[in-house]
Amino acid sequence: MAYTSANPGQAVDARGVSLDRALRKLFPSTSKLTFNPVFRAAVNATDFVPRLLYPEYRALPSNHLRIRIGVGNRIFNNQAQFLVHARDFWMFVFSEGITTMRSDILDIGVGCGRWAHWLRDYNFRGRRFTGTYVGIDIDEESIAWCRKNYDDRFHFYVSSDASVSYNHTAAARSAYHIPLADGSFDLVFSNSLLTHLLEAELKNYLCESYRLLQVGGAMMHSHFNIEHPPATYGTRHTFRHRLGNALIESEAQPEAAVAYHTNFLFDLCQRIGFASWEIVHMPGGAQHQPILLCRK
Repeated sequence: MAYTSANPGQAVDARGVSLDRALRKLFPSTSKLTFNPVFRAAVNATDFVPRLLYPEYRALPSNHLRIRIGVGNRIFNNQAQFLVHARDFWMFVFSEGITTMRSDILDIGVGCGRWAHWLRDYNFRGRRFTGTYVGIDIDEESIAWCRKNYDDRFHFYVSSDASVSYNHTAAARSAYHIPLADGSFDLVFSNSLLTHLLEAELKNYLCESYRLLQVGGAMMHSHFNIEHPPATYGTRHTFRHRLGNALIESEAQPEAAVAYHTNFLFDLCQRIGFASWEIVHMPGGAQHQPILLCRK
């Protein structure tokens, strides 16, 4: 089944559109640039002074790893963003009773731990996170950093999936099976993983999320959604190319930015077996990706 594209009207500055589109045509994904040794050295050098001035920045992963997981246009000054980016997500998760500090949590696309560090570092009058946190990612360098910088409440695995955006190829494009037992987790989530998944990989990770959840557990995946477009829709993002039910930004690098229609996601989640499904989004738009929230 195919779904037609929506065309939300947004007023945008023509010069900004032209510049952003031109840059994104040259560099569909900044993540791929972080594997270039010259780019890596240049952006990491900009970390020296901030780390010298602010002790809280010294424990952060290198700038090229932070850029690899997405910093928008903050190539040189993203330290504070890394530290606060996940705050609202965890406030929502705990305030809605989706998890507790004793829960078992799976983060698919953990990167260099931008979400995980909140639970690692939480310590309020001796109260700490006592559950388990598992991170999966395609990027071996980021996983190696996490393994070195997290304690034994946290466990990290390298996915065998392939992705042009992350400079990673696989001998066979078979579906990745997360090497963990069925029903192991209270929460399975990802931040912007689905924005880089074409249809076959999307289906696989939603099925894996369902398999790994306990009954009553929740799946939360942020994504690009045509019905709730990002603030960059019309400038950086147009999603004018189609691959099956996926709307993509770049035919040369399809995984760089991928969007889906709400109805397609809901139909897929229903077929997989989820008991409920909804889109959690910001009215009017735009600063945060909407989240596909499903209960098993």
